[in-house]
Amino acid sequence: MSRTFLHLFLAIGLAGVFGSAWAETANERWYLAPTIGYVFADSDRKADDGWGLGLALGKPLNEKWNLELTLRGNKLDRAAGGAYDQYGLGVDGLYFFKRDPAFAPFALVGAGYLRSDVPSASDNSLMANAGLGFLKRLSDNMDLRADARYRWANNNLPGVSGNGLGDWLVSIGLNIALGEKAAAAVAVSRPEPVMAKAAPRLEPVMVKQETKSEPKQVEAAPTPEVVAAQLKQAKPGDVVVVLRGVNFDFDSARLRPEAFAILDEAARVLGQRDKLKVDIVGHTCSIGTEKYNQGLSERRARSVYNYFLTKALSAGRFGVKGYGETRPAADNATRAGREQNRRVELHIVD
Repeated sequence: MSRTFLHLFLAIGLAGVFGSAWAETANERWYLAPTIGYVFADSDRKADDGWGLGLALGKPLNEKWNLELTLRGNKLDRAAGGAYDQYGLGVDGLYFFKRDPAFAPFALVGAGYLRSDVPSASDNSLMANAGLGFLKRLSDNMDLRADARYRWANNNLPGVSGNGLGDWLVSIGLNIALGEKAAAAVAVSRPEPVMAKAAPRLEPVMVKQETKSEPKQVEAAPTPEVVAAQLKQAKPGDVVVVLRGVNFDFDSARLRPEAFAILDEAARVLGQRDKLKVDIVGHTCSIGTEKYNQGLSERRARSVYNYFLTKALSAGRFGVKGYGETRPAADNATRAGREQNRRVELHIVD
């Protein structure tokens, strides 16, 4: 089988290294990926096609790349009789063209070791593979995955023609995240802090509510002191940004530890000004589909609402809204802009 396909997929996979910049950090949890697949064997093997199983341990490195340690096995029936057993161990790199939860296409490249056993003989050789695939979000902890790859390996088995053989492998399976689940809203009690990267603490501003089509210039993440000062003097029509950017994990509504001090101070002032009625409004950046971002913005607003309820604030004082990606505060073309757009605001209603 020609090596042209291998060279083509290698080019696709490596092209993204030079064409893309770092954006937000992806979900950083380790994951297991069990798969079932079908092998279309090189005709020079003189064996029928057959089924196989795979298992990968992987981790996102950044927005574009995942790294996986893979173990695969398959069985083929030989024309000469007996089984053709193959076992492979390798390392794959997955390059994501985009990380849209609804459909995240990727190219993959990898290399490793392949052992092939036939009656009375065995072969140990290096192998390489390349292909294309996609992920589709099923839940916070699970993705559907599928890929098709071309696997090339050396060959020293007797009775098999050619020094290099190429097989096509098609597989489908799941990515199952390991570790703490990303919750859609905070629990009724204050969650325990988790380790997070330190982020610079910058000053926010309080802005007037604007029209849907008009982006507003907003500074970066708020502090408890500034939020408290703004809420003490807020009046109907004012907008106080309480959470932004680093206060949420990428693609998650789970509150990070930095958010608790801000929300505690906001709840304290709202408790003092118990006549204020407030809309809690969530927003997202533009990564992902409009439908998905609309739901994410609503879940982020709901997280803040639920947290305020744990501070004995009356539920009747609050409305909960989400505007998805439709009201950007800054330019979605930059990482800093997208961090500003992932925010929750308090709109003073009355």
